[in-house]
Amino acid sequence: MSELYLVTPPLVRAGAFLPILEQRLASCQPAALLLRLAEGITPAAAQELIAAIRPVVQHKGIALMLENAPELAAQTDCDGVHLSHTYTTASVRDVRRQIGDELQLGVDVGSSRDAAMRAGEEGADYICFSPGPQGTAEATQTVQALAQWWCMMMELPAVAMAAIPEDATALVGCDVDFIMPDATWWDNPAPWVL
Repeated sequence: MSELYLVTPPLVRAGAFLPILEQRLASCQPAALLLRLAEGITPAAAQELIAAIRPVVQHKGIALMLENAPELAAQTDCDGVHLSHTYTTASVRDVRRQIGDELQLGVDVGSSRDAAMRAGEEGADYICFSPGPQGTAEATQTVQALAQWWCMMMELPAVAMAAIPEDATALVGCDVDFIMPDATWWDNPAPWVL
């Protein structure tokens, strides 16, 4: 059965987002929350943001993953790090060495089967299929087909991104391990029934 893996919009401060987070988590139980930091956020602001969100999430047994910031994830007691397709600072193997085996490591592989296999070989705990920034109907279908194939053939868990509720429904039918709704989920989660 597919589980929710939520992703925040890029954040600088917790203030306005925290009440929304608490309200949404009162009515659903995702497996994980991916915290996206806004571009240009200062290290101090990032630590303050994580310190505000982490207890709310982890207290409910939800894994808190930090996007593209392995060192910060380790310093702030996050549960892991998620490398997006834009992350180019270090290889998956380098990040695995940096965070050790205690933290989870997820890797966005776009719609590439080869990249997914390589990420698994280099130490990823899960891979994430995504249709890319354009998110065309064809790219979405490719992600669905890849996720279905992966979950039938491989043991490594897979996350698949869904741009709209209909995509999430299709992914549930593919038996994908985790479904990551678009950040618009926060505006109205009602249609996103898994």
